[in-house]
Amino acid sequence: MEKKKKKVVIIHGYTSSPEKEKYQIISKELHRLGIDHSIPAMPGKEYPRSKNWLKVIDEEINSSDKPVVLVGNSLGTRAILLYLDKYQQKVDTVILIATFNNDFKKNRKRKEQHYQDFFEYAIDIGQIKKLSNRFIVVCSKDDKSIDYRQGVEIGKELKAELIMYKDAGHFSGSEGAKKNAEYFLKFIKLAL
Repeated sequence: MEKKKKKVVIIHGYTSSPEKEKYQIISKELHRLGIDHSIPAMPGKEYPRSKNWLKVIDEEINSSDKPVVLVGNSLGTRAILLYLDKYQQKVDTVILIATFNNDFKKNRKRKEQHYQDFFEYAIDIGQIKKLSNRFIVVCSKDDKSIDYRQGVEIGKELKAELIMYKDAGHFSGSEGAKKNAEYFLKFIKLAL
């Protein structure tokens, strides 16, 4: 029996965009492989609002007639978990790369509170676990933006598959765009 094709939706991090080289490389490769995907430009730039990001995620999921693989990086991981918590929408797989834990009080103080509304409350992990067939959490011990222990913690709570690196940083930055794209593609292929 042939596996049902899936749609990959990638939610970028704070102040990133689908125009970044990493996402261009990913998109080109997924297109070459014939994989339905989208990398929406999340609104708000330096001052994003969670409700606007959740609306974009909802539109992406509801526009697909295929099972959805949600991939988030950094703030995109929190947006995905908030989306699942608020909308209770089932998806095929969730991949969280350089992710936050559920400590909303500590995390809301980050980045001079430019995105504190992403951290107004603790999400219901018990409910979220029921909304995806598979969770994959990816982190690196040398991440200077989000302590990798946050990823380990949320990974345990979600009973996720944990993929740990020593030297991949935050899986972002223009100087490592090609390598970061390779990481993302490797994780995405695990879910297809």
